[in-house]
Amino acid sequence: MLRAPVKLHELLIGRPMPFDVYDRDGRLLLRRGYVIETDQEKQKLFKLGPERDISTDERFRAALESAQRVEVKGSDEEKRAVSLGFHELHLVPGELLQIKIGSEEQPLWARYVGMLRNKSLLIDAVTRNDVPIFIREGTTLQIKGTSGSYAFLFSASLLANVSKPFPYHHLTYPGEVKALRLRRSDRVPVRLVCAVLTEDGTPHGGVLLDLSLGGGLLATRHPLQVGETVTLKFKIDLAGSELILSVRAQVRSQRKLDAAHLRDGEGYGVQFLDLTPEETIALMTYIRAVQAGAVA
Repeated sequence: MLRAPVKLHELLIGRPMPFDVYDRDGRLLLRRGYVIETDQEKQKLFKLGPERDISTDERFRAALESAQRVEVKGSDEEKRAVSLGFHELHLVPGELLQIKIGSEEQPLWARYVGMLRNKSLLIDAVTRNDVPIFIREGTTLQIKGTSGSYAFLFSASLLANVSKPFPYHHLTYPGEVKALRLRRSDRVPVRLVCAVLTEDGTPHGGVLLDLSLGGGLLATRHPLQVGETVTLKFKIDLAGSELILSVRAQVRSQRKLDAAHLRDGEGYGVQFLDLTPEETIALMTYIRAVQAGAVA
């Protein structure tokens, strides 16, 4: 789950909450629709450090789109560009897709449902402000996403809008998929303060000193063992919006830190496990922004 801090003014008094509210450990505090009755209750809740799931939030989408405008260009990218058959992406139902309709500037989002090879594919109804939108038959959609080691782009035309058993779109099968091979080993230098949660749930302090799609270099004063699994919780900034990632990682190595980082503790190479599509996209765009100098 991708989260963001809940701001004080977002905790409404006397009105139904428009989203679920969680604590720092991901435990549900309030369900969507709950009504906060008093300012005292609001202040008490805010002191718990409330967070919310923003995987489908419009502000997250806008921030992500802004960050994705930062692209790494040049001969190296050209070498990594390939053409694939759609089936080679091995998309899993439920994966997040970015949808651009015709000449509209604002991209939207939907989830992949499935495909009939060389015939057609299905995606959940594209929504705007959580409301399914009508798309005319024959409209061309530009579809972006990530899968495994690829970031991909393809076009498909709408065959039909279907409402039962749930709202979805029936699309033409893409003839060609343009893909860019993502190098999970490419690392960028960062300094991201993080919480390191060991398997018993005990939190410890740490700092990520470099970052890639596959993992990073973690510095912490708490001793870790190679092979140990931990959860890392850290914040990244995408186009001015603060996102909170909480990802499982395995300690793959222990290494010496340079003199500038010795005060941060021991160094450990960690590999991320089971990233969601939203987390992969967020990390990819953040890394691109760091490479381009768009974030400190």
